[in-house]
Amino acid sequence: MLTYTPPSHPELPKPTEKPWLLLLLCFIWLWPGILGHGPWKPDEPYALGVVQWMLHSGDWLTPRIAGEPYLDTPPLYYWVAALFARAFSPWLLPLHDAARLATPLFMSLTLLFVGMTARELIGRRHGRSAVLILIGCLGLIDTGHQLSADVAILCAEAACLLGLTLALRRGFLGALALALGSAALMLSASLVELVLLWMTAAMLPAFRGWRSRQYVKTITIALALGAPLVLMWPMSMAKHQPELFAQWWHSLALGPFYGFGRFALLHDFGYYLRLLPWFAWPAWPLAAWAVWRGRERLSSTRYQLPLVLVLMNLLMLMLSPRQNPVYALPLLLPLAVLAAVELDTLKRGAAAFFNWFGIFTLGLAGVLVWLGWTAMNFGWPAKLAAKAVKYSPSYEAQIHVLPLLLALAMSLAWGWAVTRRRLMGRQAVTNWALGMTLLWSLAGTLWLPWLDAQKGYHMVMLSLRASLPAQLDSCVASAPGNQLPRAMAYYYVNLPLLNSETVQGHSCRYRLISTPEANYQPEGPWKMLWRGARPAEKREFYVLLKRQD
Repeated sequence: MLTYTPPSHPELPKPTEKPWLLLLLCFIWLWPGILGHGPWKPDEPYALGVVQWMLHSGDWLTPRIAGEPYLDTPPLYYWVAALFARAFSPWLLPLHDAARLATPLFMSLTLLFVGMTARELIGRRHGRSAVLILIGCLGLIDTGHQLSADVAILCAEAACLLGLTLALRRGFLGALALALGSAALMLSASLVELVLLWMTAAMLPAFRGWRSRQYVKTITIALALGAPLVLMWPMSMAKHQPELFAQWWHSLALGPFYGFGRFALLHDFGYYLRLLPWFAWPAWPLAAWAVWRGRERLSSTRYQLPLVLVLMNLLMLMLSPRQNPVYALPLLLPLAVLAAVELDTLKRGAAAFFNWFGIFTLGLAGVLVWLGWTAMNFGWPAKLAAKAVKYSPSYEAQIHVLPLLLALAMSLAWGWAVTRRRLMGRQAVTNWALGMTLLWSLAGTLWLPWLDAQKGYHMVMLSLRASLPAQLDSCVASAPGNQLPRAMAYYYVNLPLLNSETVQGHSCRYRLISTPEANYQPEGPWKMLWRGARPAEKREFYVLLKRQD
């Protein structure tokens, strides 16, 4: 008897990834450098100054440093950091470490939102690929572990990206994510980032896949929910502190383009062209492969949303007059999602090259970190030890058992992980993310005391205070833009630096200035009392002057 047997299709290989391993990797990536050191440049002194003033003054509406307005960034990150500081300092952690706990919180949410976006937009198992690509980006590694308001911007952008992704299928959740993300964006970035996002939302219906009643309904609900939240902070500032609102509106409301009163366009050509090739590595070549591989399927929503966001962010960077890597950070989110679209179709040869390039370069960098640790603590190799002393002359050799054991465990785990024989695009990206995590973990354990001795301001500020009389007969003033020493002097030695352009500040007999000149000499009725700088500093010197009566 003849019977029909349907053709059998080969079963897809069972996934071998273990979600708990991804969670463990992300957890390990989040923490190195968060605890155990003082505030470092470029952002931490300013953020800590704002947090400390909020806690001491009770003024949470407008960011200030030792009483002087600091309007470069809205207050969302500072609010969260101040809450952590209030909860955990001083009984458990120093104020700067407790405040820095806000960073892993915002970065955890960012990774979660990016993973959910990729899973919803591309499909199952692609969320973890986008997360691995993101944590492997070179440009994220530093800012993602600092006491910096920029991580709140990343989190807000990721929430908005998730909201737009959910708009096609899960309308209310998409509207809620978009509304809350827009409010967080207003409270952490500027009007430009917010307008850029909503311009993207308005442009998407130009593509057929986004022309649906569900999408229009989601966007409408998001506008209705989000508009009051977006307006809350600027309207409160306009009502209670109109002069500061006018200052923000005039000079800073447009972020990368300054403000409405001093709007500017275009920067020196080539800055972001030089920055992005390394800053967005390895996301950009994988994203380029995704566009090339899917060039005949660009009508699919999985390409359109991240691609439009990438192009909009690139346009903003091209037109912006300000040259700062932090403005390129939001670009990493859609790039990571776009890079995950065709990751599994990456050619075997390309995957093998990327895999071995990552193992070689990051493994070699890890070996150099270990050699640097032996040099700074044991004097071998001698040439490297001489360099260690040159760049951090105040460091004293010290060995801490727990960080050393953690560094050894991370090195052995990396060595085991990269020896697995699966030359797929997903495995190559995993190995790269492992290598970046290893490198940052080694720096955050082995090198942390050496870096803190070089980059910290504690000893500089103690030296400054020792140069002043025990009982000051006058105040100390500094220029209004001199916010870094203002924050550090207030934090370490409880010395408020007044604004030298105010009546009270102008009358101060003492004045602290910052200068790039190592041999600065005062003019006029001023006498130099003290000069200080961090160890091996070449461009940032502080000079204390006293007016001669």
